[in-house]
Amino acid sequence: ELAMPELEEGEREQVARGAFRQMTSQAAELLSWDRFSPEQLCQRWTLEGWEHVTVGETGRATFFMTAHFGYWELLGRTLALYRPPVAALARPLDNPHLERLVNRSRSGFGLEIITKHGAARALTRALASGTNLIVLVDQRVRPRDAVTVPFFGQPALTTNLVARLVAKTGAPVVPLFVYPAAGGAYRIVARPPLDPHVSSSDPIRDLTSRYMAAVEAEIRRAPELWLWMHDRWRQQ
Repeated sequence: ELAMPELEEGEREQVARGAFRQMTSQAAELLSWDRFSPEQLCQRWTLEGWEHVTVGETGRATFFMTAHFGYWELLGRTLALYRPPVAALARPLDNPHLERLVNRSRSGFGLEIITKHGAARALTRALASGTNLIVLVDQRVRPRDAVTVPFFGQPALTTNLVARLVAKTGAPVVPLFVYPAAGGAYRIVARPPLDPHVSSSDPIRDLTSRYMAAVEAEIRRAPELWLWMHDRWRQQ
């Protein structure tokens, strides 16, 4: 209701129910992906806008920006196969048993996991070595690590890490999202790279606003695929 007041109450309920169905589906899919070889898994997805994914193949590492949207966990496998080396920034899960299970699944195709503790230095080293990075930018972060930018018209505490590294390195930022497709398949969609150049007195805020605008546009295409149960707009 806060983010999309233009929807009727019944439409909002439908989106909310769809979000829970999507999370349940991804949990089941995450456990099943390990059964497939790389060749078998590749037969289950289609790639759209893949020319944008190759933008950094001249030697410069690329940020692949995504969100908790659709089947985001599949992106690590895809990029590990097509654009290695690749690492993903992730917050450790609260349940250590689930953390081991998920990380074992994530690293099956060679994906490296970078934890948020000390992430800035690790990401800087990874970029310098030519490692491509997957970063989810849509969740709330602590005020000390955040810049406040609009998200669905509301002020949202958002990580400034990607913007700081882009301002420092000029690395391209490519939005990348995974949609469900018919027959248990997936549609992986790459959007055009976001312009890393801004001319303002606050480039970090402006770049971060640009990233969140891209995420918002994707969510509006299929709002039932986003993680609405996250308390995104809390300010503490």
